Amino acid sequence: MKKSTLLPLLSTLMLSQANADFQNELENVYIKSANTILFFTSENIISSGSYELGDEDSTLDTFFFPMTHHFESDSDFYNFYVNGSIGYSKYEEKNIDLRGSLDEIDIKTYALKLGGGVRMNILKDTDMMIGGAYIYSKVNSDYKTPQPLDSSDPIDRALDYVFNSDNDFNTYELFTSIGYHPTINEYKPYVSADIRYFDTEIDDPYATIEDTTSTISKLKIGVITPPVTTIKGLPLKLEFYASDVILNGDMKNALDTDNFYVLGTTFHLGTATLNEYVSDVSFDINMVRGDNLDGFNFGFGFSF
Repeated sequence: MKKSTLLPLLSTLMLSQANADFQNELENVYIKSANTILFFTSENIISSGSYELGDEDSTLDTFFFPMTHHFESDSDFYNFYVNGSIGYSKYEEKNIDLRGSLDEIDIKTYALKLGGGVRMNILKDTDMMIGGAYIYSKVNSDYKTPQPLDSSDPIDRALDYVFNSDNDFNTYELFTSIGYHPTINEYKPYVSADIRYFDTEIDDPYATIEDTTSTISKLKIGVITPPVTTIKGLPLKLEFYASDVILNGDMKNALDTDNFYVLGTTFHLGTATLNEYVSDVSFDINMVRGDNLDGFNFGFGFSF
């Protein structure tokens, strides 16, 4: 029997098919897994792209559009900011042998995030950010099988209920970070560390868990160059960076990994002279490596 990458408990559950709590346990596994996908859909942890989760049969495609705006302040010590994102992802796992046939699970997630906070200049070239956000997501799942599910079979009925469903998730995020970013001969090296805490409320009659909680910690180092050239008179800067991302809580259990690494380059095109509302347009290319997560990806971003 194949062990699912994103749903590692499915194989164990199928061995206890006669258990009256099977549907409850299956629903709990689904909620944790769908919520994990939500994090990657709504957070600027990894860029838009395609990822393999454990093996070539398990893939995650993400599309992520982040936005951030820092408000001007009369104080040199602090300023407020707002951020948000729109995200879409599709998780697909093939060749799942649970019923004597090679089945497939598709989970699509649509996420909308809105948040904000305060940025404080606590020391020279050192700032700290504290904030929070609300994330609403719609999760559509589909269990595909060449053998039709039998409504009279309790296992098939549970699979149909859990994996052929639409669900809403309400997630609350708390966030804090600290960064050091001096300027040396027009180059801007930096190091930053942040931690995010997520709590997702669950409203499901079969789930025995009421919510899921996870934390994501990230250490990032990099450097931003002075303008290396111009495009249509607009300055182009390069950013080179590396990150170590650490997972804890339900996300760690669902992905069966506790960390991954990101190595990337970002192209920053200054557009302040072209548009008073958009100061920077960026294009990012990065490589992700971890025990159960591999990808080569790209992403776009805007600063307002």
